[in-house]
Amino acid sequence: MPEASDIRTLKAADILGGVAAGIISQDYLDNMKNNLEKRIQRMKNEFNLRTMIVVTLNDEIVGFSEFVFSNEFSKDLDIDCELCGLYIKNGYKHLGLGSIVFEYVTNLFKEQNKKKMGLWCVKENEPAISFYKKKGGVFTKEKSFTIAEKEYSEIAFLYDL
Repeated sequence: MPEASDIRTLKAADILGGVAAGIISQDYLDNMKNNLEKRIQRMKNEFNLRTMIVVTLNDEIVGFSEFVFSNEFSKDLDIDCELCGLYIKNGYKHLGLGSIVFEYVTNLFKEQNKKKMGLWCVKENEPAISFYKKKGGVFTKEKSFTIAEKEYSEIAFLYDL
């Protein structure tokens, strides 16, 4: 039986899978669903490196964000903190939840005297790119990555805090 932290991790993965549908290969997303134990362990390992907050509405997990107070994952960017992900479940977007989470995380960074935040976004995720631009992100660079033998591009945004 999964622990409570496993359930939160899986719920976050399900939200991520739903958000990524149409952007990331459907075969890859389907494979994520079929490998429960492996997925739990991988997600735990990744989340243990980051700080994670969960967004709830009426006791339902509807989103999450993960971030680090360093440039640990993006040493090639001139940053001292990174928003690694901000995901809101389909059906709960355009309610201001993403903005609330974004402001919450950037305020946490400011409280720790962080000055420059970075984030990466899949280039094909046009709604997210629009959101990050509206939040004042400045496009910095682009790079490629591969998932399930398919190549994608992601772009970096920088923010002065």
